[in-house]
Amino acid sequence: GVKYKDPAHLKLITGMGQSMEPTIQDKDPLIADVSVREFVGDGIYAFVWQDLFYIKRLQLKDEDHFKMISDNKHHDAETIRIDDTYIQARVLLVWNAKRL
Repeated sequence: GVKYKDPAHLKLITGMGQSMEPTIQDKDPLIADVSVREFVGDGIYAFVWQDLFYIKRLQLKDEDHFKMISDNKHHDAETIRIDDTYIQARVLLVWNAKRL
């Protein structure tokens, strides 16, 4: 169910911190499509905002703003300006297999 155009655009990145738990755990490997450099619909993106790198859910709030959402309920959603947000990739898959 993972859709992408070219496997050369897929990169492995690592999630850091607890703000996206339970979806993404600290240091989970993520497969991201680095050809996605603009918002293409609600989803989890890797992006730069205020000179910091984030992996968060983005939703379109209005024509000028995104809603930046952490899956961890201890973190409040924030409204951020679209023109201050630099999308680097869209996260397609969290590789969080559990050893049994």
